[in-house]
Amino acid sequence: MNRSSLTIGFYLLLVFAGGVAVGGFGHRLYTVKEVSATSAVRKTPEEYRRAYMTEMKQRLHLTEKQAVDIEKVLDATRDRYREFRERTKPEMEKIQADQTSGVRLILNDEQMREYDKMRAERDAKRKQGGFNGGM
Repeated sequence: MNRSSLTIGFYLLLVFAGGVAVGGFGHRLYTVKEVSATSAVRKTPEEYRRAYMTEMKQRLHLTEKQAVDIEKVLDATRDRYREFRERTKPEMEKIQADQTSGVRLILNDEQMREYDKMRAERDAKRKQGGFNGGM
């Protein structure tokens, strides 16, 4: 074989290998399970807690007494968080009201009507548990 035949053969081999690599990557790309940052079904706090305790029991090999004691710590923490939220709720509502007032000062009448509608939609979604805040 002369040199140009070897070169052509080498380039054909490279193209074939490149095709195999691209095909393999493409196949993997389209057959992998879909990954999403959001879940269609939101877990309740109880479900998160059950999953957490299950993992703790499995990975740390907790005794029954340890599991009961950890449940008590989680109960106390939940109560402290609830108390904190209740104590700071008026201040948070004031901050939110100040933000709304500030935005309303910037908008014209038509924009304010749409802003009020937008806020009502967000509040309804939040009450349904499908929205977790924003800012």
